[in-house]
Amino acid sequence: MSYRPSSRCLTLALAFAVITGTLVTPAEAQGPPGVLRISIIGDVTLNPFTQPQQLPTTQVLKVVFSTLTRYRPGDLQPVGDLATSWQALEGAKVWEFKLRRGVKWHDGKPLTAADVKFTLESIVDPKVKALFRSALKGLQRVDIVDDATVRIVFGQPFASLPIVLAWNVVIAPKHLLEGKDLNDLSDFAQKPVGTGPFKFKEAVKGSHITLDANPDYHDGRPKLRTIVFKVIPDINTVVAQLRTGELDLAVVESVHRETLERAPQLGFKVTQLPSTFNISFNNTRWPFTDRLVRQALIHGLNRELLVQRVVRGDAPVASSPYARAFGPFFNASLKPYAYDVGRAKALLAEAGFKPGPDGILQKDGKRLAFELMVDKGNPVREQVALYAQQAWKQLGLEVKLVVEEWSVYIKKGNQLPAGDYDARTTWRITAPDPDKTPEFTTGGINNHYAYANPEVDRLMAEARGVTDHARRVAMYHRIQELIYQDAPQAWINYQTENLAMNKRVRDYPDLGLRDALQWMHVISVP
Repeated sequence: MSYRPSSRCLTLALAFAVITGTLVTPAEAQGPPGVLRISIIGDVTLNPFTQPQQLPTTQVLKVVFSTLTRYRPGDLQPVGDLATSWQALEGAKVWEFKLRRGVKWHDGKPLTAADVKFTLESIVDPKVKALFRSALKGLQRVDIVDDATVRIVFGQPFASLPIVLAWNVVIAPKHLLEGKDLNDLSDFAQKPVGTGPFKFKEAVKGSHITLDANPDYHDGRPKLRTIVFKVIPDINTVVAQLRTGELDLAVVESVHRETLERAPQLGFKVTQLPSTFNISFNNTRWPFTDRLVRQALIHGLNRELLVQRVVRGDAPVASSPYARAFGPFFNASLKPYAYDVGRAKALLAEAGFKPGPDGILQKDGKRLAFELMVDKGNPVREQVALYAQQAWKQLGLEVKLVVEEWSVYIKKGNQLPAGDYDARTTWRITAPDPDKTPEFTTGGINNHYAYANPEVDRLMAEARGVTDHARRVAMYHRIQELIYQDAPQAWINYQTENLAMNKRVRDYPDLGLRDALQWMHVISVP
């Protein structure tokens, strides 16, 4: 049985995106020298522990604060930031880090080992709703050897700690935050103090965040004098401002790249990301408590067509949450669920669903109906949701689209132990390490879809401590097989980052934007 979905809505969306870009005439004027303007999707609250609003907050935090390690351009290997060296002790159960001497907070106070101890122990404190607590799962304590040396102690070996610490674990100032409610740092967030290359200057809600160069930065005075993060939720506005020269850096969709390539002042950097775009099912809500239903919905999506017509670009159809960017940890033996309407309908029938009087499938008198949430302002993601709605309608489902502003989307979607949604489009870019404890273990801090499999929990915990590379690869391949069978999400495509960049930007590092933000001091804009 074949099924050809209507492409009218998809065509309209793509036409709109292209027209929106081509109606804007490229401007000859460039921005002011020494000022870099970057788009972010929403407002930020600069709490280094809870990181509200997630993506935009994390992006700004990476420039204002510092991490112990960061990723080296080109190969993503961890290199020093606040730390100068590190070594594993006791079979990687203990890690000793040497800190840079002479590092100062933006208020002039010295950074010490006490700040590292305060930060890491606060992140794992169950009273603190730290966004990346699961990343440090098993942390027992941090011992101060001297002002410039710490030993981080885990209950089990943690082989990839230097990689994990380079991701989003920013170090916070003990002298300003000790004794405060770390879940509500609204006063501190008004004028945050970090050790990063840029100091906070101002934030205007719905408009921008301005940062000025930190002349005392430990890795040398930044070449830029100012960074402006412009709050632009709508991708079409981003495209327009790239064309007019009002933005210097922005991540765009492949369809927009095709239009923006005609703007003479712009170039592009394409990076494979350790990320998979997907539709997550709330595994605690009916009907997604049934694995057969989840598998059926994946079989019912023609993802090849979806990627070709909507996502476009170099975006291979995904088979699991582990993208190709994970290198040897990517399990290439897993093939994407085939598009098979007959198989989808058979699985739904096996799950006990039969057509109701209105044509919608039902079970025990309950109609197979649910809501699908998507964030507003990105036509590609909105059209993925629209396509899924139409495809699943052909299976006998009733799907209502719920389009939310980014702040509402995050607030509803990222609740624990399960998000306030039935299903939602989503993605998560992670550290270049296969440990997905936060996302796929029971109770993981980023497991908002409430996926739970005791065997995955066991293997994920064990694999964190394995230092033998071949054995570690085999374990994560097995983890992928288990997640693949459970189908907690409908994986759409492996993501690539299309970064549009004004040609006046110099010395941009060979990294995706999130990781490059830790190297903003080397970039210049004449």
